Amino acid sequence: MKRTIRRSALASAAAVLLVLAGLSAPASAAAVSLTLSKTYGPSGGGGTLLASVSTGTLPAPFPAGTTPVVQFQYVGTGSTGCNTTARPETAIAATGTTATAGVLTVDSGKVKRITAWKIVFQVPTGPSTRDPAVNTTGLVLAGSQVQAKWSVCVYDTLNPTTGSLLGTAAYTIALRPTITSILPASSAAGGGQTITVNGTGFTANPVALTGSIGGAPLTSIRVSGNGNSFTATTGPRAPAAGLDVTVVTPGGTVSSLDPDNDPNTADTPIPFAYTNAISVSPNTATAGETVTLDVTGAGFSQLNVDTSGVPNPTSSQAHVFLVAGAYDSNSNRGVAECLVAVVVSDNELVCDVNLTGVPDGAYILTLVADGAPGAASPNPSIISSGAVFVVGPY
Repeated sequence: MKRTIRRSALASAAAVLLVLAGLSAPASAAAVSLTLSKTYGPSGGGGTLLASVSTGTLPAPFPAGTTPVVQFQYVGTGSTGCNTTARPETAIAATGTTATAGVLTVDSGKVKRITAWKIVFQVPTGPSTRDPAVNTTGLVLAGSQVQAKWSVCVYDTLNPTTGSLLGTAAYTIALRPTITSILPASSAAGGGQTITVNGTGFTANPVALTGSIGGAPLTSIRVSGNGNSFTATTGPRAPAAGLDVTVVTPGGTVSSLDPDNDPNTADTPIPFAYTNAISVSPNTATAGETVTLDVTGAGFSQLNVDTSGVPNPTSSQAHVFLVAGAYDSNSNRGVAECLVAVVVSDNELVCDVNLTGVPDGAYILTLVADGAPGAASPNPSIISSGAVFVVGPY
């Protein structure tokens, strides 16, 4: 008995075999959304970006043998998408606060394929090697812009006829920040001081502005609507002078020790100081009294504080003394001890001082980490004296 094989079935089987054998190329895949290692940066460009998709995504956007072409495109008011094929380079233009045109191609030597799912490239910073007349300053804001969103477009070739769009992402550039003044430029070591930092380029978009003083983070940051100032609250820190206020924005980082954000030009630093390591309330009393003092500062929870209520001023535990002048663990150990009742928090403790036999005068309330006579380093780095307490005939 003969079998009859239909021609249509043979044709279908042959087509399947051809595809499986890789002899029939599929249609161009749709462009994928790329994840950038950083979605923002300063006006003027600079820095290296990693663009990737999840490993195993098929079809892979950057197959072996391809040399991806990366363009930054801003074409038309409000444009946020990539053209289907690469565009010719054009100068950045603007009307008011809106860029109207601009296409910058990353030099091929600054684009590297890592895997089929990952590439790295540099953000343009200067003249194009393809057309030096275009992009003389890199990826920059135009006109009076303070921020601008550009499209990152990755192609398989610059050819506008045969090229295909492989992947897209969004990238925001912002003003490089500067600092013009800090008011006030000092804080108690316990923190809690509200300061105002004036300058330019302070924006909380697309990521929140952050700041610190000598490594101590600022909190409660509020940025003005025009981006020319912000208020913040200082955190606790060891007393010191000449500290830098560092502000991190989408447009980069600025230090108050280089307030114009240009290390190549001379400008006047704006230093910040932390003073008065501890404060005390009340700060006056009459001789012979026993007074409960509320002491505020920083770093109290790190101390091994003697809270026994029994005077033992020479132990190696932490103590609070009334000192006539500067504390010296050998020769000037104070006129009275304020016995610690409780450490309320890292920034507050309560102690009781008996002023019997204490002469009238001004004293420095001093907290030491090690009360032993001759202790080489009686004070931890975040604590020092500074609170004046006066005994007198009130």
